[in-house]
Amino acid sequence: MSSKPHIDARLAGRLREKKALLDQYRPLPVSTLARLNEDLKVLSTYHSNAIEGNTLSLHETQMVVDYGMTVGGHSLREYQEAANHALAYDYIVSLLSDEQKRKPLTQDILLTIHRHVMKSILDETQAGQWRVVPVYIRGSNMTPPPARDVPGLMREWLEWVNGPEGGQYDAVTRAAIAHHGFEAVHPYVDGNGRVGRLLLNLMLMRDGYPPALVLKDWRIRYIHGLNEANTGKYGPLINLIGQAVEACLDLYLEACVTTATTVEEDYRPLPDVAREFGYEPEYLSWLARYSRLEAVKRGRKWYVRRSAVEKYRAEAEQRRQK
Repeated sequence: MSSKPHIDARLAGRLREKKALLDQYRPLPVSTLARLNEDLKVLSTYHSNAIEGNTLSLHETQMVVDYGMTVGGHSLREYQEAANHALAYDYIVSLLSDEQKRKPLTQDILLTIHRHVMKSILDETQAGQWRVVPVYIRGSNMTPPPARDVPGLMREWLEWVNGPEGGQYDAVTRAAIAHHGFEAVHPYVDGNGRVGRLLLNLMLMRDGYPPALVLKDWRIRYIHGLNEANTGKYGPLINLIGQAVEACLDLYLEACVTTATTVEEDYRPLPDVAREFGYEPEYLSWLARYSRLEAVKRGRKWYVRRSAVEKYRAEAEQRRQK
């Protein structure tokens, strides 16, 4: 490595400013935090799976995650991948309590995440286990190490993440370097990308940042960043992950501002308002998910004002007349 890896200075400055602003809103209201977690669970599930070739749309992914619903035209594995990733996301969120954050990352955490991600996809001898066979990374300029080296390399990885060597970097740079190291070892027979991105987000959230939402449209840039890191050039990967963190910081800040200025007394459960106006609840939920209807999410449930539905109906009628 010719020089110490670092993030672009301008990007780093924006991240510091936005995180400092987010910290002013902390602790976030429970309802706001729950809504953000639910939204990002769906978004991260969709994008992480899509990077690996899953063909479920964002809306279909939401139906699987929020309602356990499936639609035709997809394999059973794709639905299982969506349900599993959501389960694993809930697990990493459970590791964000003050008590848990004080504990180091462990082998058990890494294997538990993999067990969740590959549940009912791999058999029990492979899900939640280090690989015992060689693997290859499609599109990569390197070959992962032999299976016999995986346990020792993952011990070294954990020591770097938990120790002073990793601690010399800022949180985003450290998480990006660790992400590359994890993917370079490719410790499982399958599911390495999904688990690696979940671990990336666990590290960031433990350091007080939002998760890094690596979009499916960034797949080529993402693979290029990993390949460049294989040659010791970490800049492209670090900056891509920094941009992904910045996008989620913007989402968090927008939610905080909305919460601070919203009067919630007249919000009602979305299904009740939907039936009152003759809409299917699933349709209004879809509108809310895509910001076409003003609504808030508390836990797993959407809440909406009657005035918001009236406004949507009026605008829809105007579009039809035009």
